[in-house]
Amino acid sequence: MKIIDRYIFRNFMISFIVITIFLQLLSVVIDISQRMHRLENNHVSIKEALIFYYPFWSIWLANIFSPISVLLSVIFFTYQLTKNSEITALLASGISLKRITFTYLLSAIFIVLISIVINYYILPIANKNKNKFFYQYLLSPKYKYEYHNVSAKISDNEYIFIRNFSKKKNTGKNFVYQKFIGNKLICIIKAKNILCSKKSKIYILHDYIETIIKKNHDTFFVKGFYKIKKLSLTPEEFLPEEYIAENMNIHELKKFIEIEKKRGNNDVNIYLNEFYQRINLPFSTFIFTILGLSISLKKRDIGLNIIIGIILSFIYIFLIKITKIYSTKNYIPSYFSVLLPNISFGIITLFYYYKVINNK
Repeated sequence: MKIIDRYIFRNFMISFIVITIFLQLLSVVIDISQRMHRLENNHVSIKEALIFYYPFWSIWLANIFSPISVLLSVIFFTYQLTKNSEITALLASGISLKRITFTYLLSAIFIVLISIVINYYILPIANKNKNKFFYQYLLSPKYKYEYHNVSAKISDNEYIFIRNFSKKKNTGKNFVYQKFIGNKLICIIKAKNILCSKKSKIYILHDYIETIIKKNHDTFFVKGFYKIKKLSLTPEEFLPEEYIAENMNIHELKKFIEIEKKRGNNDVNIYLNEFYQRINLPFSTFIFTILGLSISLKKRDIGLNIIIGIILSFIYIFLIKITKIYSTKNYIPSYFSVLLPNISFGIITLFYYYKVINNK
């Protein structure tokens, strides 16, 4: 069986590499055609994009779509085995379908191990370059610097709220600062406008009213044109970019999430989604390997198998997007939003696989 094992492993890997490269080249061509206008407006040539953006973007895309590449690879390769009656010959020689499946899974382990290394350590490096270029040249200006209804816990007993904030100008409107001792509010500062320093954590408050509440419940008001207030965080720290989690390796990301939880960041699920996806995504390779094998064991036209594979792939991607949206809005836990697509497709795969086994 070692000869067959090597044969399956070699062809599985070749199919996977070829399909992955093909999908990346196709995706780059399509993406360039859609972003041509944005590149021209920012005076960036296609050559520069191909050097400084798309190689890193392709790593990110290949990683995200690796389960789909696995599925299509298994469909293409197994179809050839089925078409040439090689599967039939193996079964006739006494080799069970479960034994053949075991060889496929051993091959999938190699892809899983590579995927883990990429997700944990290589992907963050690629993302830093990808996001830097994207943020500078491809992102619409209205999404770059403007924030609305900002709320942040900046220490164990301090909170800030800002109606509108511009990172480009480091200015904000309708600023509120609150300080507690235990559950008792002791200080409120409201300002119409604020100006922030990026490095020194100094905030200049314009048109402010400060309310101080004493232990005996006496209240004092201070009103002025401007006030200098030093806080524990800079705007970059309490307003991290959404993609900041993508730029971190798995250990940095874990520490970052712990800090954001302590600060009471309402958007922490965005970072948790990235964390759990890094852990969970590589193992979806096993599911799509068995699913592709199950689809291809039936003798039918390769085009039909590919159509089935593509439809299932789009359903999988759609399910990932939907569950992430629900998780970001705190409707479902982050770990469940990442697990749900794999659980759903795992059930479909088991049903499909055992149906095929019973027919053999």
